Amino acid sequence: MKRCTEQISKLLNNGSSVYSATFVFRIKNYDSEFESLNSIIDEVANSNSGFLGKESWSNEEENKRAVVYYWDSLESLKQFSNNPNHQKAKQNYNKWYSGYEIIISEVVNFKSDNGLQ
Repeated sequence: MKRCTEQISKLLNNGSSVYSATFVFRIKNYDSEFESLNSIIDEVANSNSGFLGKESWSNEEENKRAVVYYWDSLESLKQFSNNPNHQKAKQNYNKWYSGYEIIISEVVNFKSDNGLQ
């Protein structure tokens, strides 16, 4: 699921909050367990009613990736984060990543000319 631009804009225009969780990581090694957990985690996010979408970025020069998840509340983000499959992936991160950062932010403004959709 891509980021839902219209939904994010509508929430912000109505005075509601929107949050982003940015996961930045450096890949070490992906295996079949990673692929399976990653698919399950995507399903967990998509089934959460507060999930507004995601987008991914990469910096090949530094072997870094970023996935930005958008949420309509911190409660929805916490529910996602506390999912047992997500917790399992967190516990085993050092098998797949050589480092990571997580940045939680409140989106205070959003502007678009809709040219990226």
